[in-house]
Amino acid sequence: MLIDQKLCRHFGEDAVFRSSRSISPATLFDPELLKAVNESAVVLVVIGPNWLTVSRDGEQRIFAPADWVRTEIEIATAGNKSIIPILVGEVTMPLAKDLPPTISSLASRQYVRLHHRSAERDLTHIVDAVREKLADRERGVKLPKATNSVLLTSLGVTQRSADIKLGAADINGRHYSDSIVYQCRDFAHEPQGSISFNLGMNYRKLEVTAGVLDNAADPGQTGVFQVITDGQVRKEVTVRQGQPQNLTIDVSDVLNLRLLVYRPGTTVHPMLAGARLMGGQSNYLPELAWGKPVLHP
Repeated sequence: MLIDQKLCRHFGEDAVFRSSRSISPATLFDPELLKAVNESAVVLVVIGPNWLTVSRDGEQRIFAPADWVRTEIEIATAGNKSIIPILVGEVTMPLAKDLPPTISSLASRQYVRLHHRSAERDLTHIVDAVREKLADRERGVKLPKATNSVLLTSLGVTQRSADIKLGAADINGRHYSDSIVYQCRDFAHEPQGSISFNLGMNYRKLEVTAGVLDNAADPGQTGVFQVITDGQVRKEVTVRQGQPQNLTIDVSDVLNLRLLVYRPGTTVHPMLAGARLMGGQSNYLPELAWGKPVLHP
Protein backbone atom coordinates (compact mmCIF):
# COMPACT_ATOMS: atom_id res chain seq x y z
CA MET A 1 0.00 0.00 0.00
CA LEU A 2 1.27 3.46 -0.92
CA ILE A 3 0.48 4.89 2.51
CA ASP A 4 2.48 2.16 4.27
CA GLN A 5 5.46 2.63 1.95
CA LYS A 6 5.46 6.40 2.39
CA LEU A 7 5.20 6.22 6.18
CA CYS A 8 7.96 3.59 6.39
CA ARG A 9 10.28 5.77 4.34
CA HIS A 10 9.71 8.73 6.65
CA PHE A 11 9.38 7.15 10.10
CA GLY A 12 11.12 3.80 9.66
CA GLU A 13 9.57 0.37 9.16
CA ASP A 14 9.83 -0.46 12.86
CA ALA A 15 7.64 2.52 13.75
CA VAL A 16 4.81 1.73 11.32
CA PHE A 17 2.41 -1.18 11.84
CA ARG A 18 0.46 -2.81 9.04
CA SER A 19 -0.87 -6.27 9.81
CA SER A 20 -0.10 -7.86 6.43
CA ARG A 21 3.53 -6.76 6.72
CA SER A 22 4.16 -6.58 10.45
CA ILE A 23 2.67 -9.88 11.64
CA SER A 24 4.80 -12.91 10.79
CA PRO A 25 3.27 -16.08 9.32
CA ALA A 26 1.91 -18.55 11.92
CA THR A 27 1.71 -15.81 14.55
CA LEU A 28 -1.56 -15.54 16.48
CA PHE A 29 -3.29 -12.61 14.84
CA ASP A 30 -5.58 -11.32 17.59
CA PRO A 31 -3.06 -10.53 20.36
CA GLU A 32 -0.62 -8.93 17.92
CA LEU A 33 -3.30 -6.65 16.53
CA LEU A 34 -4.49 -5.64 19.98
CA LYS A 35 -0.94 -4.98 21.11
CA ALA A 36 -0.20 -2.86 18.04
CA VAL A 37 -3.25 -0.63 18.50
CA ASN A 38 -2.59 -0.19 22.21
CA GLU A 39 1.03 0.79 21.58
CA SER A 40 0.28 3.16 18.69
CA ALA A 41 0.20 6.91 19.09
CA VAL A 42 -1.53 7.60 15.77
CA VAL A 43 -4.08 5.36 14.02
CA LEU A 44 -5.00 5.81 10.36
CA VAL A 45 -8.45 4.63 9.27
CA VAL A 46 -8.40 4.13 5.49
CA ILE A 47 -11.94 4.42 4.11
CA GLY A 48 -12.51 3.17 0.57
CA PRO A 49 -15.69 3.02 -1.54
CA ASN A 50 -16.87 -0.29 -0.03
CA TRP A 51 -15.93 0.47 3.57
CA LEU A 52 -19.56 0.68 4.73
CA THR A 53 -21.25 -1.51 2.14
CA VAL A 54 -19.09 -4.65 2.34
CA SER A 55 -21.22 -7.31 4.00
CA ARG A 56 -20.86 -10.83 5.28
CA ASP A 57 -23.95 -13.04 5.48
CA GLY A 58 -26.13 -10.07 4.64
CA GLU A 59 -24.76 -7.89 7.46
CA GLN A 60 -22.57 -4.84 7.18
CA ARG A 61 -19.20 -6.04 8.37
CA ILE A 62 -18.53 -2.88 10.37
CA PHE A 63 -21.51 -3.84 12.58
CA ALA A 64 -20.43 -7.46 13.04
CA PRO A 65 -19.36 -8.21 16.65
CA ALA A 66 -16.07 -9.76 15.53
CA ASP A 67 -15.14 -7.14 12.93
CA TRP A 68 -11.52 -6.16 13.47
CA VAL A 69 -11.73 -2.77 11.77
CA ARG A 70 -14.43 -1.64 14.19
CA THR A 71 -12.60 -3.22 17.13
CA GLU A 72 -9.38 -1.39 16.28
CA ILE A 73 -11.21 1.94 16.07
CA GLU A 74 -12.97 1.22 19.37
CA ILE A 75 -9.65 0.49 21.10
CA ALA A 76 -8.03 3.58 19.57
CA THR A 77 -10.97 5.75 20.64
CA ALA A 78 -10.98 4.37 24.18
CA GLY A 79 -7.23 4.85 24.41
CA ASN A 80 -7.45 8.49 23.29
CA LYS A 81 -5.24 7.82 20.28
CA SER A 82 -4.90 10.35 17.49
CA ILE A 83 -7.21 8.95 14.79
CA ILE A 84 -6.89 10.25 11.23
CA PRO A 85 -9.49 9.10 8.66
CA ILE A 86 -8.08 8.72 5.13
CA LEU A 87 -10.73 9.05 2.41
CA VAL A 88 -9.73 7.27 -0.80
CA GLY A 89 -10.78 8.83 -4.10
CA GLU A 90 -14.17 10.51 -4.06
CA VAL A 91 -15.45 8.69 -0.97
CA THR A 92 -17.40 10.88 1.45
CA MET A 93 -17.05 10.79 5.21
CA PRO A 94 -19.53 8.35 6.82
CA LEU A 95 -22.27 9.94 8.88
CA ALA A 96 -22.44 9.21 12.59
CA LYS A 97 -25.85 7.55 12.14
CA ASP A 98 -24.32 5.08 9.67
CA LEU A 99 -21.67 3.90 12.13
CA PRO A 100 -21.85 1.70 15.22
CA PRO A 101 -22.38 3.93 18.29
CA THR A 102 -19.00 2.91 19.71
CA ILE A 103 -17.15 4.52 16.78
CA SER A 104 -19.62 7.22 15.74
CA SER A 105 -17.14 9.92 16.81
CA LEU A 106 -15.10 8.97 13.73
CA ALA A 107 -17.57 10.98 11.64
CA SER A 108 -16.55 14.17 13.46
CA ARG A 109 -12.81 13.81 12.92
CA GLN A 110 -10.92 15.84 10.36
CA TYR A 111 -9.92 13.64 7.45
CA VAL A 112 -7.19 13.61 4.80
CA ARG A 113 -8.03 12.68 1.22
CA LEU A 114 -5.91 10.38 -0.96
CA HIS A 115 -6.64 10.60 -4.67
CA HIS A 116 -4.78 8.87 -7.49
CA ARG A 117 -4.55 12.14 -9.43
CA SER A 118 -2.66 13.82 -6.60
CA ALA A 119 -1.22 10.80 -4.82
CA GLU A 120 2.27 12.14 -4.10
CA ARG A 121 0.97 15.43 -2.73
CA ASP A 122 -1.70 13.66 -0.68
CA LEU A 123 0.79 11.14 0.72
CA THR A 124 3.04 14.00 1.80
CA HIS A 125 0.02 15.59 3.48
CA ILE A 126 -0.62 12.32 5.35
CA VAL A 127 3.00 12.16 6.54
CA ASP A 128 2.80 15.77 7.70
CA ALA A 129 -0.46 15.06 9.55
CA VAL A 130 1.07 12.07 11.34
CA ARG A 131 4.21 14.04 12.20
CA GLU A 132 2.08 16.88 13.60
CA LYS A 133 0.05 14.50 15.76
CA LEU A 134 3.21 12.84 17.06
CA ALA A 135 4.63 16.25 17.90
CA ASP A 136 1.40 17.24 19.65
CA ARG A 137 1.50 14.11 21.78
CA GLU A 138 5.15 14.65 22.65
CA ARG A 139 4.43 18.22 23.67
CA GLY A 140 1.49 16.96 25.69
CA VAL A 141 3.86 14.87 27.80
CA LYS A 142 5.53 18.15 28.78
CA LEU A 143 9.03 16.77 29.05
CA PRO A 144 11.35 19.31 30.62
CA LYS A 145 13.55 20.94 28.03
CA ALA A 146 17.08 19.63 28.32
CA THR A 147 19.47 22.05 29.99
CA ASN A 148 22.50 19.76 30.26
CA SER A 149 24.32 17.43 27.90
CA VAL A 150 23.45 13.76 28.40
CA LEU A 151 24.69 10.41 27.18
CA LEU A 152 22.42 9.06 24.48
CA THR A 153 22.61 5.64 26.13
CA SER A 154 21.03 7.10 29.28
CA LEU A 155 17.75 7.56 27.41
CA GLY A 156 15.18 4.82 27.05
CA VAL A 157 15.78 2.51 24.10
CA THR A 158 12.70 2.09 21.89
CA GLN A 159 14.20 -0.54 19.55
CA ARG A 160 17.43 -2.53 19.51
CA SER A 161 18.77 -5.30 17.27
CA ALA A 162 19.86 -8.56 18.89
CA ASP A 163 23.57 -8.00 18.25
CA ILE A 164 23.68 -4.42 19.54
CA LYS A 165 25.20 -4.04 23.01
CA LEU A 166 25.73 -1.05 25.28
CA GLY A 167 29.17 -0.76 26.83
CA ALA A 168 32.71 0.47 26.44
CA ALA A 169 34.59 0.58 23.14
CA ASP A 170 38.19 1.25 22.11
CA ILE A 171 38.45 3.11 18.81
CA ASN A 172 41.76 4.26 17.31
CA GLY A 173 43.57 4.07 20.65
CA ARG A 174 40.92 5.97 22.57
CA HIS A 175 38.63 4.49 25.20
CA TYR A 176 34.95 5.42 24.96
CA SER A 177 32.67 4.55 27.85
CA ASP A 178 28.90 4.23 27.38
CA SER A 179 29.10 3.32 23.72
CA ILE A 180 26.91 1.38 21.30
CA VAL A 181 28.75 -1.72 20.10
CA TYR A 182 27.89 -3.94 17.13
CA GLN A 183 30.17 -6.96 17.39
CA CYS A 184 29.44 -10.55 16.37
CA ARG A 185 31.73 -13.47 17.19
CA ASP A 186 30.28 -16.51 15.38
CA PHE A 187 27.44 -15.25 13.20
CA ALA A 188 25.19 -12.22 12.90
CA HIS A 189 21.50 -12.45 13.74
CA GLU A 190 20.76 -9.70 11.22
CA PRO A 191 22.72 -8.09 8.36
CA GLN A 192 22.47 -4.70 10.05
CA GLY A 193 22.48 -3.50 13.63
CA SER A 194 20.23 -0.67 14.74
CA ILE A 195 19.09 1.04 17.90
CA SER A 196 16.44 3.74 18.34
CA PHE A 197 15.73 6.42 20.93
CA ASN A 198 12.90 8.87 21.54
CA LEU A 199 14.44 12.35 21.72
CA GLY A 200 11.10 14.11 22.14
CA MET A 201 12.39 17.17 20.23
CA ASN A 202 14.32 17.89 23.40
CA TYR A 203 17.89 18.24 22.12
CA ARG A 204 19.83 20.30 19.63
CA LYS A 205 22.96 18.36 18.71
CA LEU A 206 24.34 14.81 18.69
CA GLU A 207 28.08 14.18 18.84
CA VAL A 208 29.47 10.67 18.33
CA THR A 209 32.51 8.86 16.97
CA ALA A 210 31.96 6.10 14.40
CA GLY A 211 34.70 3.54 14.02
CA VAL A 212 36.02 -0.01 13.76
CA LEU A 213 36.96 -1.54 17.12
CA ASP A 214 40.66 -1.70 17.95
CA ASN A 215 40.32 -5.37 18.96
CA ALA A 216 38.63 -6.37 15.70
CA ALA A 217 39.66 -9.83 14.53
CA ASP A 218 39.51 -8.51 10.98
CA PRO A 219 41.12 -5.05 11.17
CA GLY A 220 40.74 -4.49 7.44
CA GLN A 221 36.96 -4.36 7.55
CA THR A 222 34.80 -1.46 6.45
CA GLY A 223 31.83 -0.22 8.44
CA VAL A 224 28.89 1.82 7.20
CA PHE A 225 27.19 4.09 9.75
CA GLN A 226 23.86 5.87 9.26
CA VAL A 227 22.18 8.46 11.46
CA ILE A 228 18.42 8.41 10.77
CA THR A 229 16.09 11.06 12.16
CA ASP A 230 12.32 10.59 11.91
CA GLY A 231 12.81 8.07 9.11
CA GLN A 232 15.21 10.21 7.06
CA VAL A 233 18.90 9.36 6.61
CA ARG A 234 20.60 12.47 7.95
CA LYS A 235 24.19 11.27 7.67
CA GLU A 236 26.04 8.25 6.26
CA VAL A 237 29.76 7.58 6.57
CA THR A 238 32.07 4.69 5.76
CA VAL A 239 35.01 4.03 8.08
CA ARG A 240 38.03 1.75 8.39
CA GLN A 241 40.12 0.82 11.40
CA GLY A 242 42.38 3.71 12.37
CA GLN A 243 40.19 6.12 10.42
CA PRO A 244 37.17 6.87 12.64
CA GLN A 245 34.89 9.78 11.94
CA ASN A 246 33.65 12.29 14.49
CA LEU A 247 30.06 13.19 13.66
CA THR A 248 28.05 16.22 14.72
CA ILE A 249 24.38 15.99 13.80
CA ASP A 250 21.65 18.61 14.19
CA VAL A 251 18.77 16.88 16.00
CA SER A 252 16.61 19.94 16.62
CA ASP A 253 12.90 19.04 16.42
CA VAL A 254 13.72 15.32 16.08
CA LEU A 255 11.31 12.85 17.66
CA ASN A 256 12.91 9.52 16.77
CA LEU A 257 16.63 8.91 16.40
CA ARG A 258 17.84 5.66 14.87
CA LEU A 259 21.49 4.65 14.58
CA LEU A 260 22.11 1.96 11.97
CA VAL A 261 25.43 0.25 11.27
CA TYR A 262 26.59 -2.66 9.14
CA ARG A 263 29.54 -4.32 7.50
CA PRO A 264 28.96 -5.01 3.80
CA GLY A 265 28.75 -8.72 2.99
CA THR A 266 28.03 -9.99 6.51
CA THR A 267 26.94 -13.66 6.55
CA VAL A 268 23.73 -14.02 8.52
CA HIS A 269 22.62 -17.67 8.22
CA PRO A 270 24.30 -19.65 11.06
CA MET A 271 24.74 -22.84 9.02
CA LEU A 272 26.33 -20.94 6.17
CA ALA A 273 28.49 -19.05 8.65
CA GLY A 274 29.69 -22.34 10.13
CA ALA A 275 30.44 -23.77 6.72
CA ARG A 276 32.43 -20.71 5.75
CA LEU A 277 34.44 -20.87 8.97
CA MET A 278 35.24 -24.53 8.40
CA GLY A 279 36.35 -23.65 4.91
CA GLY A 280 38.62 -20.91 6.18
CA GLN A 281 36.45 -18.16 4.72
CA SER A 282 35.45 -14.90 6.35
CA ASN A 283 31.87 -14.28 7.47
CA TYR A 284 32.53 -10.55 7.31
CA LEU A 285 31.28 -10.19 10.86
CA PRO A 286 30.91 -6.60 12.10
CA GLU A 287 33.18 -5.24 14.84
CA LEU A 288 32.00 -1.66 14.92
CA ALA A 289 30.93 0.93 17.46
CA TRP A 290 29.35 4.30 18.02
CA GLY A 291 31.78 5.81 20.52
CA LYS A 292 30.15 7.60 23.46
CA PRO A 293 27.23 9.40 21.76
CA VAL A 294 26.32 12.61 23.59
CA LEU A 295 23.26 14.84 23.20
CA HIS A 296 23.54 18.58 23.76
CA PRO A 297 20.70 21.02 24.53
